[in-house]
Amino acid sequence: MSKYFVVAHVRVDEHPGSKFSDNPGAKELEKRLGGPAGLPFFAFLKPDGELIVNSMEPPAGGRKGGNIGHPAEPHEIDWFLEMLKKAAPKMTPEERAEIDKPLRPTSK
Repeated sequence: MSKYFVVAHVRVDEHPGSKFSDNPGAKELEKRLGGPAGLPFFAFLKPDGELIVNSMEPPAGGRKGGNIGHPAEPHEIDWFLEMLKKAAPKMTPEERAEIDKPLRPTSK
């Protein structure tokens, strides 16, 4: 991931006793990027801050769509991989497969 992205963690919506650790302006940033829709919420941005794609999966296949959070269900993982395609078009299918592998359980 670090080959293609600079990761920035933003703290928002902490528990009442921990509100002091919210990043200033985080709520406004979350809204600008298409949230809030639950946490975790992911957004991939261009270097100038323009949104490329966020973790709001569009409706499809009878699903309402919504924030995938930490992707666990197959359709959520599929959307996360689609996000990677959009945000890092030079990422190879093999590199995406290495990210995909630990996300999908081999058996339930």
